[in-house]
Amino acid sequence: MTTTQVAAETVSTSDADDAAFQALEDLAAIAGELDDILVVGGQMASLLLTAFPATGSLARRTGDADAAMTTAIAASGTVHDKLIAAGYEAVSGNHYERGAGGEVAVDLLVPATGSTFGRVEHGGRAFDAVPGLRLALSGHRILVDVRVTFRDGSTRQFTVPVPCVETAIILKAYATRSRLEAKDITDLYNLFLIVNQHDANTIGGWTLSEATLSGSRSDAARILHRLTEATRGSNEIRGAGVPGTTLVALIRRHVTDPR
Repeated sequence: MTTTQVAAETVSTSDADDAAFQALEDLAAIAGELDDILVVGGQMASLLLTAFPATGSLARRTGDADAAMTTAIAASGTVHDKLIAAGYEAVSGNHYERGAGGEVAVDLLVPATGSTFGRVEHGGRAFDAVPGLRLALSGHRILVDVRVTFRDGSTRQFTVPVPCVETAIILKAYATRSRLEAKDITDLYNLFLIVNQHDANTIGGWTLSEATLSGSRSDAARILHRLTEATRGSNEIRGAGVPGTTLVALIRRHVTDPR
């Protein structure tokens, strides 16, 4: 496993942001003790955009913090115990909350054995199984040293491990196949802008443009090129405010069509 370390600064603009950044800090503390944990989902996309700013990107905030982990870590119950010790309550299976209104929230995810989403049990607890996470957990990761200014003016700094930009795109591609939502389109658009505007070596590498793709990379490339054919009539893309022609051009420029 290789890593790239980058620094980033961001500012909370709402109570929801405060809660989201608190959840990130809590996960960062756990990840500092356990190697096999990554932050994924909307927080992943947001952190990567903060670390690698891109002209033309669209602002998006998210509340819950999603943590991916190996099945061995999930079965051990270690992360569960650490969240409980940090004041969280296990609300339902893999969802944890803390705070008077449960506003600070964390979801725990594990790798799927195939290319579809599912629900699995490890160590007596239920988890959402997500395709692409096996690649994310074994591949290159970005360590984001993020400095957050909260609404009360206080600042905190912590390090959050996230997948590299290519793997983040693969995860988001799988997400669109499971649930085509505006937020996932926005994240994909922003991530492709990063790819287009930053050197591949600085963002963890780029192989989706290679002539031959396999495994999760091939799956993601197929999903993305099918997405280019659906942009014109997609309510989700219109709802995301993403310029569809630009997204299509970025996918076709940077991703091999394996079909």
